[in-house]
Amino acid sequence: MQKYAKIICENQVSVFEGTDTNWATSQGFAQTEVEKGYDGNWYLAGFAPAEPEKTYVEKRVAEYPPLGEQFDMIYWDMDAWRATISAIKAKYPKP
Repeated sequence: MQKYAKIICENQVSVFEGTDTNWATSQGFAQTEVEKGYDGNWYLAGFAPAEPEKTYVEKRVAEYPPLGEQFDMIYWDMDAWRATISAIKAKYPKP
């Protein structure tokens, strides 16, 4: 399926995906290369913004086990839980 784009502002575009070339061009769309950015918006190819670096908190949260598993570890083996959490905190220290 072809992609048609119409510039909204700077490098952000509105995208139409389809095969109806006549309709797309009548609405101001032009066939061009586009890419979807990390934010879910469409951009001209090569102009999508880079995803910002995650903070240490976001990195830790992504690696922590689900709370149910953590509670189970705390109940059955507190040392295993401490080791798991300490390893994640050491991997992503506070700045």
